[in-house]
Amino acid sequence: MKQMLEWQDISRQGAHQGIARLDQEKRDLLETVELASEVREQHTQMGCRDIHYAMREQMPRGRDWTEQVLLDCGFRVKSSPRSFTVAGENICSNLIEGKTVTGPNQVWQTDITYVWSGGRWYYVSFVIDVYTRQILASHCSRDLSAASQVRCLAKAFASQKGEDISQLIVHTDRGIQYTSSEFKTYLDRWEVSHSMAHYAWQNAYCERVNRTIKHNYLAHYTTDSYRSLCRGVAKAVRLYNRSKPHRGLPSRLSPDQFVKEQNQGGHPDYLVNIWSPLTATNRLHVN
Repeated sequence: MKQMLEWQDISRQGAHQGIARLDQEKRDLLETVELASEVREQHTQMGCRDIHYAMREQMPRGRDWTEQVLLDCGFRVKSSPRSFTVAGENICSNLIEGKTVTGPNQVWQTDITYVWSGGRWYYVSFVIDVYTRQILASHCSRDLSAASQVRCLAKAFASQKGEDISQLIVHTDRGIQYTSSEFKTYLDRWEVSHSMAHYAWQNAYCERVNRTIKHNYLAHYTTDSYRSLCRGVAKAVRLYNRSKPHRGLPSRLSPDQFVKEQNQGGHPDYLVNIWSPLTATNRLHVN
């Protein structure tokens, strides 16, 4: 051994330090995989980078090292296809394009997605706050009626009881549920403005939540009936709000963590600039 070390110009101390580093790297790798596995038990489709942020206080090494290790260990996730909606006739203007959102309850987005459960389709709706990224309400329905969307929105208003909603804009797509007189009358009752997306990307915040909840959570739950679907949606919303890191929030906090820190005076400069082709620096040019 001594001759081999001398031949490679390595001291005994250097050899012991090298072995120690290898041992430490092995321990770090095992600990990282164990922590990631714990996260994946609840967040089945959480990406490698978000896993690091979710467990940042316990991860033994930095973001890039953690992400590469998890990718190498088979933690990569696959994206899923998108759905579409049917447009109604009574269309509103898009009031939020290019808007700067400086606080909660200024812009909400709501949308519907389809979920297969127990041999049939059900319809799940969400209301999110664009500023906090919190899912304020969810609702599972057996039909696509406007009444179901009103019930979902009513839950969101109930969750914000006592909060200032005088500046609120509720943004939807052009689905027939949202163009109905029933939905519009309900918004008028609360004296809030109604805005509509004319393209799918103009309702992107809620579209993203739809895909995340459906493909990253519900697809991995046992939802073989309406009741089990309701339980699964409620569980997914809790996990999303409480512990899923969000890339749109400071330090990739979860929505609930962000709200807690901001209520304590944190992140005073945070705001949301809603994308507009008139203000965007990454303009799309089509020949």
